[in-house]
Amino acid sequence: MAVLKEAVEKRKQYIIDFLIDHEVYESPDGRQLYELPLAELERMYIELRCEIGREISRIEREEDE
Repeated sequence: MAVLKEAVEKRKQYIIDFLIDHEVYESPDGRQLYELPLAELERMYIELRCEIGREISRIEREEDE
């Protein structure tokens, strides 16, 4: 059980660091990142990664035109 808890905490910290690096400091409802469960952090992480991917695709399309 301790191994699982450690893995969850490492994943949470990875996501929190990623979000902060991309200037996301709190959840949409105003809670601090450190207050959020892993599932909510994962959702925010996936949404941000998708947003970044869409932006990259948009830029690449503009360069191809």
